[in-house]
Amino acid sequence: MSGYIGQDVPRIEGPEKVTGSARYSGEIALPNLTYAEIVGAVIASGRITSIDTTAAERAGGVLAVLTRHDMPAVNHVPLVPSLLGGPAPGETFFPMQDDAIHYAGQPVAIVVADSLEQAQRAATLVAVNYAETPSVTTITQGRDHAYEPERIFGGLMPARTARGDAAAGLATADAHVDAEFRFAANHHNALEPLTTTAVWDSDELTLYDSCQGIKAVQLTVAALLGMSPSKVRVLTSFVGGAFGSKAMVWPHVTLTAIAARHVRRPVRFTAPRGQMFTSCGHREEQELRIELGARRDGKLTAIRHRKISVTSPFDDWAEPAFGVASQLYASPAYEGILHLVRGNTMTPTFTRGPGEAVGVFTLECAMDELAGELGIDPVELRLRNLAETEPGTGNPWSSYGMRECLRRGAELIGWAGRNPRPRSERDGNWLIGAGMAAAAYPVAFFMTTQRAPPRSSAPACPPR
Repeated sequence: MSGYIGQDVPRIEGPEKVTGSARYSGEIALPNLTYAEIVGAVIASGRITSIDTTAAERAGGVLAVLTRHDMPAVNHVPLVPSLLGGPAPGETFFPMQDDAIHYAGQPVAIVVADSLEQAQRAATLVAVNYAETPSVTTITQGRDHAYEPERIFGGLMPARTARGDAAAGLATADAHVDAEFRFAANHHNALEPLTTTAVWDSDELTLYDSCQGIKAVQLTVAALLGMSPSKVRVLTSFVGGAFGSKAMVWPHVTLTAIAARHVRRPVRFTAPRGQMFTSCGHREEQELRIELGARRDGKLTAIRHRKISVTSPFDDWAEPAFGVASQLYASPAYEGILHLVRGNTMTPTFTRGPGEAVGVFTLECAMDELAGELGIDPVELRLRNLAETEPGTGNPWSSYGMRECLRRGAELIGWAGRNPRPRSERDGNWLIGAGMAAAAYPVAFFMTTQRAPPRSSAPACPPR
């Protein structure tokens, strides 16, 4: 790798992408290809009382309209993030197994037709009646029933992070900051929507899928359908944007495979733009409250972090917010606790800088407020509190450049010469100024093994 650092390296797929010759999962040409359209629930909570598919089945080009009555029973697969190398369903719930509705947009029927336009029209002809029940879709609606789970993020992270006595540290502090932040849900909408093409050859399945992990897709679909993974092949050449939305394996992939097996022809599903809001997870709505305590010299005495967010009815999923926030500064006490609200939504998922970005953002905003209260330069306040070793354990970092980074950054932007008074400078109608923040992101370590090379006098690969 040393030969590439600092060098201009052409992207090997660049010419194909810029000339339009790259073929994405939704552009693979196949004989006898058919198209699927998913019908989503229009209520957030309740049950289906009836589905009339007669008009849709009679529409031109329609090959099948599948409802829960046509669905095979699928296996339950635990929610495990795709980065662990096993099956990775986006949620433990799989739709079209019964008449219950848990969230708006939940698939209730699949139409398969000879053309995309025919499938789209026929989907509008599926008549679904519901018995609606009260739903919870926001923190405000479910706050009184919030709970603290044991673990979050597919079981990878604890919901509570603590060291020292945060209450005592805040009580004895000379300066105190208490700030609240509210974040709306963020939805995935890459240029390339969810796209899956399923092809059966006897009992073997090939999936052309837009995904971030072909192994995760293979293992998830095989587990749900009770197949050997050796019977499932997944092909992905190009991905037109993902950012976390295609890291987990959402129900549409398996539903497309089931539809293809039913009509005995290749089936392609491409999520309409509107369904991208209800079919591939999202960053959950969340509120964070942060309290800082500090001595008059700026040294932190305690940090208390609270987060509440909305998860699905079936999974304890929340983005971890306190991994970096608990380690960035050498506060003797830290307490971070996550609470969840069970809402009528699909399970949230990874979203662009999962969790840690929000946690560090709130921490850094609070540090700026603390700097103003104490009359200490924001850069200097951070320099006085940097964690030179891992807080709590005292273990050394494998590398550490934060102090140098802050000083060099301040030098490069002329930080010392700025006007530090807020709202003091204008450019026409615009208020202008200079700000700074520290940031970090965790590094995940996984155990690996290495096989010994075979004993041979010949080279492993012949020279070119």
